Amino acid sequence: MGNARGFAFYSIVMLALANKPDFPTMNFYKANRDSLALDSRYLLASAYFLAGDKSSYRSLLPKAFDGEKAVNSFSGSFYSYVRDEAIALSALMDVEPENPQIGIMTKHLSEQLKNSRYLNTQENGMALVALGKIAKRAAASDAKAIISIGGKKIADFTGADVVVTQDIAGKQVSIASSGTGTLYYFWDTEGLSADGSFPQEDSFLQVRRTFLTRSGQPLNPENIMQNDLVVVKISLASTNKASVDNVVITDMLPAGLEIENPRVGAVAELAWIKDNHEPDHLDIRDDRINFFTRAEGTVRHYYYLARAVSKGTFRLGPVSADAMYNGEYHSYNGAGLVRVSERVTATQ
Repeated sequence: MGNARGFAFYSIVMLALANKPDFPTMNFYKANRDSLALDSRYLLASAYFLAGDKSSYRSLLPKAFDGEKAVNSFSGSFYSYVRDEAIALSALMDVEPENPQIGIMTKHLSEQLKNSRYLNTQENGMALVALGKIAKRAAASDAKAIISIGGKKIADFTGADVVVTQDIAGKQVSIASSGTGTLYYFWDTEGLSADGSFPQEDSFLQVRRTFLTRSGQPLNPENIMQNDLVVVKISLASTNKASVDNVVITDMLPAGLEIENPRVGAVAELAWIKDNHEPDHLDIRDDRINFFTRAEGTVRHYYYLARAVSKGTFRLGPVSADAMYNGEYHSYNGAGLVRVSERVTATQ
C-alpha cells in the first residue's frame, strides 16, 4: 500500500466534523497504521476523537511530529514538510487545543515560514489555517507570568516574548502564571554535566565517532599508548533523508589527547581514507574541534588526527551535531573514558 498520505485523510476529518464518520475507511487505515505518513496519523487520530473514540485517538496519535520529513511533491496532493505539519497542527487544534505538542509544533511551523524563501499555495493556505486557530485562541487569553531565578524575580510576561539567558546555570528557574489562557515556554541548554552523564539521542540527525589506528583498524579508546597517533572518524547523516544546512559538529577531546592534524588529506600514510568530506569551515580549539557542514540522507565522514600526549584515565565527552538555527535537530552520542598507558620499551 506504500506510505499513505494525502487529502483522503483530510476528508475523513471533515466527515467526522460533520458527524458522519466513515468508520469502514477509518478502521481499514487503523489496521494498517504502519503504512501511514506522519501527518495522516494525526488526521486519522483526530477523526476518531471527533467520532467519540478517544482510546483510538490516543493509540494513533504520534508522540511528536518527527521521525520523517516529506520531500516536496510538485503534483498530486502537493505534500511537503511544511504543509504536513500545518495540517497536523490544525487537526490537533480542532480536537485537543491543550495538547502539549501544540506549543513546539507552533514554534516549529512559524520558524519554517520565516526561514523559507518560497512557499506554495498548499503550504501558505494550510499554515494560515493552523496558525489562525492558534491566534484566535491566543486573542482570548490574558495569561501573565512572573519569571524568577533563585527565588528572585527577574522578568514579567505580559504577552510579548521574554527571553532570559543570563545567570541561570545551577539555579532554579520558576514561572508563576496567572489569568486564563495558555502560556508556552521553551529552553535550550548546552555544556557538559559535572558527572559526565548526558542524554544520548538522535533527533532528525545522527552523529557517531570512531577511533582508528593510523592504518585504519578499530582502536579501543581505553587501550591507547602514550604518543600514539589516533585517527578520529566522525560520521553524520540526517535520519529522515532530508538535507539539513548549517549543522555544527562538536567533538570534545579528553584531556590526554591533542589535535595533531585536522586535514588528513595532506598526510601520505593516511591514503587509505577514501571517503573524507571537506566541511564548509573548521574551528580548532585546545579542547575541541568544530566542523561546520551540511547533513544529508547519505552518511558523510570527517577525519582528523589526534595524539595521545599524557598518560592517565580521562573522561570522554559526547560528540554532538546541532542545527544552528533549529535546536530540535540534534544528535549526541559516545561519551565514556579514554585510557592512555605509558609505552614500555623493550630492553636488551
